[in-house]
Amino acid sequence: MTVNGPDPRAAARGVVAIALDMARVDPDRRPTAEMCRWCRKLAEDLGVAPREEIASNRELVFEALRLELIAHHRVDATSKPPSRELSELAN
Repeated sequence: MTVNGPDPRAAARGVVAIALDMARVDPDRRPTAEMCRWCRKLAEDLGVAPREEIASNRELVFEALRLELIAHHRVDATSKPPSRELSELAN
């Protein structure tokens, strides 16, 4: 798996977590443009069509859960997230 950025499974979990929190506070409110962009980008990264319109935080949760399922099915169970190594900055 070649990844530029976070593992798609981790990104999907992040979208779900924030969407659930937003829906818990106000399920009928329109989600922020940033959250809609995040879902759209994740869908594109997964190679699926993004949802055309997300009218409420409740709908945002459904879209986030759909993308999380796709992310987990697209990446086989034996894959590992990309390795990240810390390095010291030169002064």
